[in-house]
This record gives sequence, C-alpha cells and structure tokens, in this order.
Amino acid sequence: MRIGLPIMDLEVGGAEWDVINLSAGLKKAGHEPFIITSGGALWQEAEGLGISLIRFPLVARTPWRLWRNGRRLARLIEEYHLDILNPQCVFPSISGRFATRRLLRKGRAVPNIVTVPMMTRLTPFWYWVGTRIINRVADHLILESDCERVRLELCGLNCPTTVLYNCFPPERVTAVRKTRQEVRREMGWPDGTVVFLLPARMHRQKAHEVLLEALARPEIRPLKVLAYLAGDGPLLDEQQALAKRLGVEDKVVFAGFRRDVPALMRGADVFLLCSRQESLPLSVREGMTAGLPTVATRVGGVPETVEDGESGLLVPKEDPEALAKAMARLAADADRRQAMGRRAAEIVHEKFNYDRWIERTVALYERVRNEVAGRAR
Repeated sequence: MRIGLPIMDLEVGGAEWDVINLSAGLKKAGHEPFIITSGGALWQEAEGLGISLIRFPLVARTPWRLWRNGRRLARLIEEYHLDILNPQCVFPSISGRFATRRLLRKGRAVPNIVTVPMMTRLTPFWYWVGTRIINRVADHLILESDCERVRLELCGLNCPTTVLYNCFPPERVTAVRKTRQEVRREMGWPDGTVVFLLPARMHRQKAHEVLLEALARPEIRPLKVLAYLAGDGPLLDEQQALAKRLGVEDKVVFAGFRRDVPALMRGADVFLLCSRQESLPLSVREGMTAGLPTVATRVGGVPETVEDGESGLLVPKEDPEALAKAMARLAADADRRQAMGRRAAEIVHEKFNYDRWIERTVALYERVRNEVAGRAR
C-alpha cells in the first residue's frame, strides 16, 4: 500500500516522532509511506531513515484555505497513487476529507483515516468542536489511548474508532553503545547523585515550574539529586529565572534541545514527567525501555503506561509537595529504582510492542480501505 501521512509540521514533539516511527515501520513492512508536511526540525531525521517526504504547507485554519489544501491534496494523491490518506490531526483531516470526496466524484475511493494523538487545546469547547469535525470528516478514527477515547465519547464521538497504542522501535533506545559510567562522566554527573531526566519542550503543558517548586521543598533540599531538563521552548527564560528566585540552580540543568536523549537515559536514574495534560506520552515509554523507573503526574494516558508502585510513582498534577515526596522516595532507595526499572522494561515488551503496532495498523488500513471501496460501488 501507498500511504499519505499529512501532518502540520515535523517540529520536535511526540506526535511528530509518532509519524516518523509509523512511517519507518510501514516501510520496513514493505509499504510505501509518504509524510506530507511543511517541514520542521525532524525533517532530516525522517530523511535519514529513508522515508519519502513531500513538502506541503498544511497550516490552514480558514474554510477557504482548508478547501484549497484539499484540492492540492487530491492532486498529490493522484500523482503519487496513494491508497490511504492518514491525516495526523484535526485540521489536516478536514483538507483530507475535501480531497477524498473530490476523488470519489471521479470514481476513486481513498479512505480518510484520521489519527488524533490529543486535542491541541484541552478545553471542553475545543473537544466539542473537534469531535463534531471528526464525526463529519473521518472514515475511521485512530486514537493512541483509552483516555482520549473516553474524552471524545463524552463529547459525542460516533464515528468508527480504534485505539492503537503508538510505539517506537526499541533499538532507538537500546542501541546506545555508551555505558552508564561513560555517559555520566561525559555529562559531569557525579557518582552518588540521583539524576532525574525530563526531556520535554518548555511549554505550559509540561509544568516545569512545578518541578522547580518541588526541588525547593525541604524533602529535596538535603538530597544529592539533579533534575536534567532536555528541551527548548518559549518558556525557557522564564523557567531559568524562576530557578534562580527559588535558589535551586544547583539542582537543575537547563540543557536546551538535545538529540542524544537515549544516551542520557542510559546515564540517568529516574525518568520524570510533571505535565498538566497528556495523552499517551512517548517519552515515558522511551524511559521505560531504557529500564528507568518513572515519577509522573497522573494525567491522561500515563496510568495506562506506568504501574503505580510497580514501575514508578504517580502523583497529582500541580502538586509540588507530592512530587517532591515521590522524588525523595526513589532518590533514597537504589534497590527500588532498579526493581521498578526492570518492571518498566517488561511492560514495554508486553504492552507496547512496535512490530505488533505496525501489523495492527496495516490490518486496519486494509479493512477500512475495503469498507470504503465497498460503499463506493
């Protein structure tokens, strides 16, 4: 099959890595994926994996531009002989519907299978709007977590839906050649310091300020811990200023955007996520694959990934005290960290198998393609 995967851009983020990982898996399985996007920081990563990319400005939020993009997408579908269109969020899915309806009038049935990792704006109004759009434009909806399915069903979702946990090739994490000692020596992480790794963009959703407030609490102050923050973004300067005001500069490193996060995981002790909102964060499962225990907020699909008390500790969102206590518990108990890390790696193998994800996605593509072709006859 030849599959078109429209996505707004390939900037650094979980949804963008999802489409790259999906494309790589489809290619390995003998299919021909095409990422259709305006560009972005991950363009070179996709090219390096041998994935075909089509430069296409999909950013459009007015009816006229969405319709115009639909006409252009229809031409792309014909030019590249695509069998499936799988838009990766709501706005491209609208243009995808314009495109597939235009082709249907010509006698060509191409399904518009929509993937929605998470609504960009997590408010009831936008979920209500997004759900009604999806109901009208999607031949089938793919969601990456049960929590997202529940959110949309509460807003009136009634189109056919399948939950497929998004996965990634484990060698992306396990192929790191450096040892733990080598990574820590290169990073300047002293022996005896417990390193909490948080790879996330500096955005309000990720709630870095909650972590900084936790580091300032008495539970953490006397401990030899370091929070290593790998990520860039609009709030970087603000978070650095907050760390200085709180007096926790000795316990935090603002590393900016890093391309070597898998290597950092090899040297770190605990994976950390303190988000206000999530769907099914890819980064948590990367940390689990590396054998790291997790301290995370109990939001979205995180409880579908982390077994509280077994592979990590879950805390309420926006609660610096609870976060500090969880960090202190793991910082003080190396044996528990190791046991939780082993269980984390087992969960990834049992529940988030990359090859099975690709197989199930291909099977869904084929089924929906047959259904749409049958309705068109």
